[in-house]
Amino acid sequence: MNKFRLLKDKIGKKLANITNNKKCNYFGRANTAIWCIGEYLKINSNKRTIILPSTMCVSPAIIFKILGFKLIFVDVNKNDGLLNINKKLKLIKKNKDVTCIFYVNLFGNKDSKISELKKIKNIYIIQDLAQTYFHKKNIKKDIFGDLIILSFGYSKIFDFGHGGIVLSNNKKFYEYGIKFNNNLTNIKISNSYKKKYLKWYNNTIIKKKSFSKNILKSFASKIYLIKFDNKKLTEINSSIDLITSDFKRRFKLLEIYKRKFKNFNIQLVHSARILSPWRFSFLINDRDYYLELIRKKGFDASAYYPNIGGVFNRGKRFTNSENIEKKIINLWLTKDYNLNKINNISSLIKNEK
Repeated sequence: MNKFRLLKDKIGKKLANITNNKKCNYFGRANTAIWCIGEYLKINSNKRTIILPSTMCVSPAIIFKILGFKLIFVDVNKNDGLLNINKKLKLIKKNKDVTCIFYVNLFGNKDSKISELKKIKNIYIIQDLAQTYFHKKNIKKDIFGDLIILSFGYSKIFDFGHGGIVLSNNKKFYEYGIKFNNNLTNIKISNSYKKKYLKWYNNTIIKKKSFSKNILKSFASKIYLIKFDNKKLTEINSSIDLITSDFKRRFKLLEIYKRKFKNFNIQLVHSARILSPWRFSFLINDRDYYLELIRKKGFDASAYYPNIGGVFNRGKRFTNSENIEKKIINLWLTKDYNLNKINNISSLIKNEK
């Protein structure tokens, strides 16, 4: 057995001990994993409808659209950005063609009503943890997907620039996933296709222009179908040992942000209970002004996430997603942030109020 196989087994056992999911598939990207899941669903289910939150990364929607699924978007909760479970349950009762629910733990948030989702039968639940991570204390209640996606790509909790994992107890998917990854050839995305994607993103997401399925097909497979690079296994293995300590560090920074921003006229986008928090996220009026102010002083800040439901359903309203897209600011919880930096950022906003 070679060293890569040994490392994969070691990682799989560590994650199995934490999550009780015995199977661990490796892909070049979390989006590669999603493509694999989509192909698997086409083979193993006659149903062709997928329910997704209207606030999420655009890539899963692109992939499912290309693979021929019908996409139904549900507006998110205004206070945490999570898919509204009550609306989702109503849709499932009306629609007998639903093959899976794509559930995103946006910003690392958790829903107190998640037990209702766990009761659903004969529908796959894909739990997207790409933007967050778990720690040992919250596994039993909060890791519930049939297929659970982790990411080690750009801007994620553990950013190695490459790698995605699917955890499950599904032997059939596990074997399919191994073959799927083995049949891929590229371990990197070429710059030319990155540019095509960025052009599409700018036109479609930023400028709100319409698009055709053919445009998506012109770049999608080249940026999403990436073979796993075994050289990343050492970093991934080490990251698992840091799960608890990294959660504590991030949670501590999040609480500092909350205290410093407590009296500002903002709305937090955080649930009462969380997985590992990705950013400190809040809604604020005149968002672009404050975003520029923070960035000009050299601090990291983003205005992510977009209203994806509105992209794929032009003319349909997703009120809470629209509000998030218009007002969101995300501030960093990375290791180079501390009390001093957070004080400086909060002072910027306080002095402008």
